[in-house]
Amino acid sequence: MHSYHEDERLRARPFRGRPASRSRNVPFLFAAIITASLTLHAGGARSADRLADSPAATAPGSDTGTKLETVTIQAARARKELRRRVSRFVFSVVVSHMNDSLPRWNEPICPLIAGLPRAQGEYILARISQVATAAHAPLAGEHCKPNLFVIATPYPQALLEKWWARDTRMYNICSGVGGVETFIHSKSPIRVWYNTMPGIKLPIQLDAPSLGLKLGPTSRCISAGEGGTRLAQAVLELSQTFIVIDTDQTSGLTIGQLADYVSMVGLAQIQPHARPGAPSILSLFEDERDPPKSMSAWDRALLYALYQTGQSNPLQVSLIERRMVSRIAPAR
Repeated sequence: MHSYHEDERLRARPFRGRPASRSRNVPFLFAAIITASLTLHAGGARSADRLADSPAATAPGSDTGTKLETVTIQAARARKELRRRVSRFVFSVVVSHMNDSLPRWNEPICPLIAGLPRAQGEYILARISQVATAAHAPLAGEHCKPNLFVIATPYPQALLEKWWARDTRMYNICSGVGGVETFIHSKSPIRVWYNTMPGIKLPIQLDAPSLGLKLGPTSRCISAGEGGTRLAQAVLELSQTFIVIDTDQTSGLTIGQLADYVSMVGLAQIQPHARPGAPSILSLFEDERDPPKSMSAWDRALLYALYQTGQSNPLQVSLIERRMVSRIAPAR
């Protein structure tokens, strides 16, 4: 791979009365029983009055009820705040193209690692495969055409300039070459370029001509302004990703940190210089004193939700956020 009672019934006994010779004592016994009953009733009433006057009897279980109600309210507030944080996390991390879907891999991922010692390259390959499997992202077999390139070099700008000169079609330049120039001359320790390919989802009983679309070689440049409607939106697919590691700026990282960062930016289209505002491997270059050691639960939840949510659903982002909340803090 290039890459959890018996129900006991009372039986009525037959009534056995007293001998007829003793029937004359019945009125006396009846009066005695009445007197005893009245006495017991009065005593019971007085006991009940004393019980009612006690603080414990006034509101049985009131303290417990108040505590449970407080805990419930606090839990509801905490979950509401978590939803807000998740929404901000998704907004600040994932690239959103107008009304189009959030991009992801729909074609099997075929990673290629170059410029690292063999052991480190194999470690990163294995980690990408592990993260992709956990997120249910598609993975290619052993013999495949690379589409996720991870290149480590101390001379990233020179390498990218020569690479582009040799392969002028390596970048999707539908929005111009400005983005390519920025990518090549970036000073980031790890820079990433994403090529995306729209897969147009047409509404029922409508075809491309009726929408004014021209499908074919130029369809890769169709954006939401042309193909996205309230009935059909462009489903963006990652077709190629280039991750270039500046070895001079990343020499202080462990191979685990490097592999997790590469896996995160390789499986989703992440915004440049993203500031998550929550635990994330994407903060690797923000805090030099205490950088994250690995992917966080937030990172794993985002990738899982991204690949478990239909891209053609207009509520894709909202559904991703809901799934993330459920993964980060499962409801009890």
